[in-house]
Amino acid sequence: MANTNLNLVGLDFNDIKSNLKAFLKRSESPFKDIDYEGSNVNQLLDVFAYNTYLNSFYLNMVASEMFLDSATLRDSVISHAKELNYVPRSYRSSEARISFTITPTSAIDVLLMPKGTSFTTKIGSNNFTFVTDSSTVLIANSTGYFNANNIFVYEGNYLIDTFVYDSANTSQRYVISNPTVDTRSITVVVLENGGANSYNYTRATSFLDLQANSQVYFLQAAENSQYELIFGDDVVGRKPQNGSAITVEYRVCNGELPNGASSFNIDGPIQGQSNVSTIITNSLSRGGGVAESLQSIKYNAPRYYQNQDRAVTSTDYENLLLANFPEIDSVSAYGGDQADPPQYGRVFISVDVNSGDGASLADQDRYKKFILTRSPIGIEPVFISPEFLYVEIDATVRYNTNVTNINNDTLDTLTRGVISSYNNAFLNGFKKTLRYSKLIELINNINSSIVGVELTVLPFYKITPLLNKDNDFVINLGFELSKYYNLSTGSEDYIKTLVPAVYSSRFTFDGDTCTLQDNGSGELYIYRTGSNEQDITAIRKIGTVDYTVGSITINSFNVSDYVGNGIHIHVNPVSKDIASNRNTILTINDSDVEVFVVAIKE
Repeated sequence: MANTNLNLVGLDFNDIKSNLKAFLKRSESPFKDIDYEGSNVNQLLDVFAYNTYLNSFYLNMVASEMFLDSATLRDSVISHAKELNYVPRSYRSSEARISFTITPTSAIDVLLMPKGTSFTTKIGSNNFTFVTDSSTVLIANSTGYFNANNIFVYEGNYLIDTFVYDSANTSQRYVISNPTVDTRSITVVVLENGGANSYNYTRATSFLDLQANSQVYFLQAAENSQYELIFGDDVVGRKPQNGSAITVEYRVCNGELPNGASSFNIDGPIQGQSNVSTIITNSLSRGGGVAESLQSIKYNAPRYYQNQDRAVTSTDYENLLLANFPEIDSVSAYGGDQADPPQYGRVFISVDVNSGDGASLADQDRYKKFILTRSPIGIEPVFISPEFLYVEIDATVRYNTNVTNINNDTLDTLTRGVISSYNNAFLNGFKKTLRYSKLIELINNINSSIVGVELTVLPFYKITPLLNKDNDFVINLGFELSKYYNLSTGSEDYIKTLVPAVYSSRFTFDGDTCTLQDNGSGELYIYRTGSNEQDITAIRKIGTVDYTVGSITINSFNVSDYVGNGIHIHVNPVSKDIASNRNTILTINDSDVEVFVVAIKE
C-alpha cells in the first residue's frame, strides 16, 4: 500500500534519515519491528541519507546556476550574460600622457616611433611597462629636435595568438589565450592565399549596416575568464577563406595596480636615437581596472539588454557609462527639464571616479565622445562636475564597564570604523540616503556593553569664493530645512540664543570676522561676531533661503579671507535622514567625525 504521508520538507541529513525510518516503520511495512539503532540497517540508512542529501544539494546547485540572479559560478554568469548579448568588461590598461624631446645624433627630418615603444615606471616595489598603441611620425623642428608631445602610453605588453581557419571544422573556436587581455586593444588580421591578401578585421557590436563582405568579427565572453572571436558567415560579415591565417594581437595588463604612476623612463632607443630628454608626465596614469565582477555583470547585463546599447532614459546613460568605464564609481543623469531653470534638449551627467573627487575634463571629454554615438539626435549630453554634501557626525556612546573589558580608546576606534564602513557601503555616491536609525543600530551592535547611542547629524556644503570679488552661489539641497526661530517674540535678540536653519563657518568681511545666518523668515544675513559666540550683529542682507525645498541663494558675496579650504554652509534639516539629489554626492569624511565615549557602571 502506498504511503500518502511523505515528508518532502526536511532535506538535512538527520531529517532525511528520520524520514526513512518513519517510512520503514509504517504499520504495513515488514520492517516495522526492526531495531534501527542497534542493527546493520542503521548503516544502510546512513548511506541512503548521505546519497539523498548529496543529490538534493547537487540538484539545488544545478537549479541555481540556471538563473542569472542565483548563479555563483563565473562561467554560469557569463553564459547567461551572453544570452543577453552582453560582453563583460575586460581588464583595462592604465593610461598616461607623456612628453619628451629627442636630440638626433645626425641630421634627419623624420623619425618613426613604432607601436609598442615601451616605457618603465615604478610604484612601490613593483615595476610596470607602458607601451604606445600606435605608430607616431615625428617631424624635426627648426632646431633639429623632435618633440613628442602628449603621447598616450598604456600599461602592459602586446601578445599575438595565431589560428588557421578551417571551414570544415564546425567546432573550431578562436579563444584569446590570456584572460588579462584589454579587449579595446585587439587587432585582427586575416592573411589569405599564402599572405598575398591581407584583411584588417574590426569589431562589430551590432548587425546594423553590416553587409556580406563586411570585414568584422564579434567578441563574446568564454569560459575561464577568456574571450572568444566569432567571424561572419558571408551573410552577415565576411567569412575568411579556408586555410586563412588569423593573427590576433592584443595587450595584456595588470589592471588598477599601475594607476597613479607619475615618472617614466624609456626602455630603449627610438629608431636608433637614444638621446631622449627627461620625460614629462602630462597626466598621471589612470583608468586601469580588473575584469568586471560577478555582481557588476548581474547588475549591468539585464539593463544593457534593456537599453540595447542606446541611451534614451537617464538610467540608460548611467548604465552604459558604468558598464564601459571601470574607473567610474557612480553616475547621475537627469533630463534638462529637471534643471533649474529648465534646459530642454539636454541631458546632464555627473560622474564620480575612484581616483578622486569627480572626473577630470579630459575624462569628461572621453565619456562624452562615447555617449554621443548612443544618444538620440537632438539631445546634447552635458557633463557637469559633481557637488558634495558633507556630513558632520557627533556620536556619544555610553557603555557599561561592568560587563566588558573594552576601554574608551578601543570603543572610539570601533565607532569611527563603523561610521567609515557605513559611508563606504551606503553613501559616497549619487542619490544616496543617510539612514539615521540604521547608523544608530550599527553602532549599538558594536559591543553588547553599549547601553546608549546619541547622534548629531550636521550636513554642510563647502563654497570657495574668489577673494575680494563678488561671488554668487545657488545651493539646492533637495530637502526641507527646520526653522528654529519663534518670530512671535517680536525681538531681534532671539537670534543670539537659537540655532539658525542656515549658518556658516567664519570669514573676513570688511575687516571683521563674520558668519552667514538666516533670520527665520527666508532672509540670509552677514553677521559680525564678537569674542562671545552669542555676541553677533547683523551687517547686511546677502541672500535668501527657501526652507521648503532647501534652496539657498547667495548674491554678491565679497570676502577678503576665510579659514581653511572653503567656507562651510551648515544646514539644519527637518528629517534626520539626509538624502542627496541630482548631481550631489553625499559623504562623511573621517575628519568630520567626533566620538565621545562615556563609561558608566550599572
